[in-house]
Amino acid sequence: MAIPIAVFLGLASWMIRKSLRRKALLFSYGLLLVLLLVIFVGCQTSPPNLKPKPEPEPKSTEKTRLDTQLLLNNAILEQSNRQENTVWKIRADTITYSEDKKIANLSQVVGNLLQDGKIILQISANRGEVRDNGNVIVLKEDVIASDPRNQSTIESNIVEWRPQENLLLIEDSLKGIHSNLEITAKSGKYFTDRESLEIQGNVIATTDKPALQLTSDRLTWNVAQNQLKSPGAVEIVSFDKDETVTDKLVSDRAEVNLTQNIATLYNNVEFISLQPKLQAATDFFTWNYQKRIGKTDRPIEILARDRQTSLTGNAGEIDLRQQIAKLQDGVRGINQQKQSELYARQLTWKIDTEEITATDNVIYEQADPKARLTGEKAVGTLSNNNIVVTSDGKKQVTSVIDN
Repeated sequence: MAIPIAVFLGLASWMIRKSLRRKALLFSYGLLLVLLLVIFVGCQTSPPNLKPKPEPEPKSTEKTRLDTQLLLNNAILEQSNRQENTVWKIRADTITYSEDKKIANLSQVVGNLLQDGKIILQISANRGEVRDNGNVIVLKEDVIASDPRNQSTIESNIVEWRPQENLLLIEDSLKGIHSNLEITAKSGKYFTDRESLEIQGNVIATTDKPALQLTSDRLTWNVAQNQLKSPGAVEIVSFDKDETVTDKLVSDRAEVNLTQNIATLYNNVEFISLQPKLQAATDFFTWNYQKRIGKTDRPIEILARDRQTSLTGNAGEIDLRQQIAKLQDGVRGINQQKQSELYARQLTWKIDTEEITATDNVIYEQADPKARLTGEKAVGTLSNNNIVVTSDGKKQVTSVIDN
């Protein structure tokens, strides 16, 4: 409790005078000292307890990150080479740059790849990204890439375009289209400098006129040359106008010239005709699938299972439209049911009638009745052992008939 100074001085004076009167000065001084001590302690009493003002809460140190992306509408991007020639040019409805400016995100993309000032590839897609300073362009959704030099088109869901490498990587299924050809596969690469498409995974190539289907696991399409090449196992199927299978060929590898309608098959070639029923096997075979003519300069075996007749030669030709097979350079004909054999230098077989004409060093043998004939020419059918052999224009044997 605080005591006013005037009151304190008056009280002190009164006590001194009283002490003098009582002659007790020493006691008064002591009492004064005690009083001073009490007053001093009273003056140290704490002031009223005031509540401290609340400190303001610290502001959040988190700053809302401002979007620093750059958005352009109806913008054009392009890149040039060292010779200042434009390599590619892209137009997009919107272009949004990433914060570090390393990636440009595009929408509704249309672009051109140029070489020597000429367009060699036209592309379009719903979305895209430009990366690596323009060296990598990723296109997504409804991607279409067309080559105006050869009128071919590639469709896919995702592609990676590398203009500096003349390369288009197709990563998520593809369809290749060109006048009379359609190709589908899981993935592929299109080399713009040589106009070549390399594809793999469930490859199917089809043509309409004439109707043909090629299936393989890998395939190269040389678009400029209009050729297909399968480095691995391949199957080729031909169809008639009613889409009925007529012929089927398989081999270890093959090439197809789409302009000439010729398929060339290599190694372990198997040929099957359903109209007429016929099989053939060889290591090399050229097949004109439009004219249905096959040729080989290698050993070939022709088999008619329902007639139990087989023909082999060191070279041969099969014409299914004319229903004729020709073998040469050493021929052997066998009918297993009648146990008869025919040897000659050359042989012509009419497939529908089974009639055989063999020439040059002819030898004919049969088991029952046992007979062996030689001459320059033989005419007849093996299926019923009806053969006529002649030499120097004269019949050696009029006929040999197994009754």
